[in-house]
Amino acid sequence: MVARFGLLTALALVLGLLDRAIPLTALLGGAAPGIKLGLANTVLLYAVYLMDWQSAAFLMLVKVLLSGFLFGSLTAILYSLSGGILSLLVMLAVRKRPAAGALTAGLLAAAADAALLIRNPQLRGQRLWCVILIAAACIACFIAGAAIRKGKIRGVPGTSIAGAIAHNVGQVLTASAVLGTPQLLTTYLPVLVGVGAAVGALTGIVAERVMHALRINPEKLKEQK
Repeated sequence: MVARFGLLTALALVLGLLDRAIPLTALLGGAAPGIKLGLANTVLLYAVYLMDWQSAAFLMLVKVLLSGFLFGSLTAILYSLSGGILSLLVMLAVRKRPAAGALTAGLLAAAADAALLIRNPQLRGQRLWCVILIAAACIACFIAGAAIRKGKIRGVPGTSIAGAIAHNVGQVLTASAVLGTPQLLTTYLPVLVGVGAAVGALTGIVAERVMHALRINPEKLKEQK
């Protein structure tokens, strides 16, 4: 258990550094400032299935503190901690019902898309790209939920999608409170919900493939917890 914990912690730090090296914001044309692939959060996803909740929570705390002190700041630690706590709670809640998590994420993405369309009836440039991205994420969530429900794929992507959205929600809520900018909830949060759904689906598929390669069956693991 100690060796596994150490390996997961080291992997989270390396993936966190890789996250920072990928200019995802630039690739999206600046439509979502500060967005990352969230590769480091896949480690927390593994922990949700491989460890008990106490170990997963401790791993999240260690990862946030070490990443903050090595690569970020105290403010970054605060934001990451709030996102990490909410993400972990949501993933622990939906890991036994990942299809419901994916479908709920799809509904949230659809609501985010509607919010952007209502606030910006004549979309141009970056906002238009955001709406297209969120719509694609919404469709992906519903497809993933239906596939999980029918047993076509395992539930790791559904848990990942729910956790990724929760992570972004936690960070924006904290930023709104700290900075005194509640408008972030209507301007930036819808964008992050859609991006989180898309990124969560991608990282969830990667995590599921890794578990498959390691001959880890998440369905059996979650039944034991």
